[in-house]
Amino acid sequence: MCKKFAIDDGSTNVKISWIENGTLKTVVSPNSFRKDWKSAALLRGQAVHNYTIGTTKYTYDATSDKALSTTHIDYQYDDLNLLAVHHALLQTGLTPCDVEVVVTLPITQFYNPDDCQRNEERIEAKRQNLMREITLNKGQLFRIVDVQVMPESLPAALSHLLNSNVNEFTKSLVIDCGGTTLDMGVVIGEFDDVSAIYGNNEIGVAMVTDATRKLLAAADSDSSYLVANELIKRRHDLDFVKSVINDESRIDEILEKIAIKIQELGDQVAYEARKFA
Repeated sequence: MCKKFAIDDGSTNVKISWIENGTLKTVVSPNSFRKDWKSAALLRGQAVHNYTIGTTKYTYDATSDKALSTTHIDYQYDDLNLLAVHHALLQTGLTPCDVEVVVTLPITQFYNPDDCQRNEERIEAKRQNLMREITLNKGQLFRIVDVQVMPESLPAALSHLLNSNVNEFTKSLVIDCGGTTLDMGVVIGEFDDVSAIYGNNEIGVAMVTDATRKLLAAADSDSSYLVANELIKRRHDLDFVKSVINDESRIDEILEKIAIKIQELGDQVAYEARKFA
């Protein structure tokens, strides 16, 4: 019997959940991959994840400033998405086996924006991408035997709507500001219908991440995507901030500019949401 995993394979992190002995388990796996393999010789027994897709070699490298960008819409259908899902499966700690996965697409990829109908071509492209062959050097991977695709963000509102005594005329606006895209959709009733969708592929947390990477580089610090995102999340932890910013004279400047970028992102999200007013 195949194990089943629910996977939100976002551009920044992959969130993976499954049921084990009646308990919900969840793992968050950051995306940080670069081309070519790395050696285990200097890593003191740490696990090395060297992958091959076709003839191209990739490795997971948490702090590499050469990590390949995943903050673009093509990520949903390329090697990096395949890598991210398989790497996340390995982080569950379970023995590799045959699995069924439920993954996501941004709503403007899952639906046609002009008529709110499923875009079967893109959904199938996502399915086929995750069914492709991939190998792990000196290791075993899970074998994905079936892929189901769901729209991002909208299903997250389902449990809330079911417990809110909404009627068939209630409209709910769902806003999902992800790493790459801003997705919005209007749900009718208890998810009886999706009446409108909107997405902007130029608005996302990557706006803040990219600015933070440049600030880190200017302060002679590690400017990888993973470190930049962690700094954004833990910017109020001064000990952590000092541990990742080498030029401490620039800490106040960096934190101020991060705050400004976050405010700019919030303002843009609010502006876009007015389309549904």
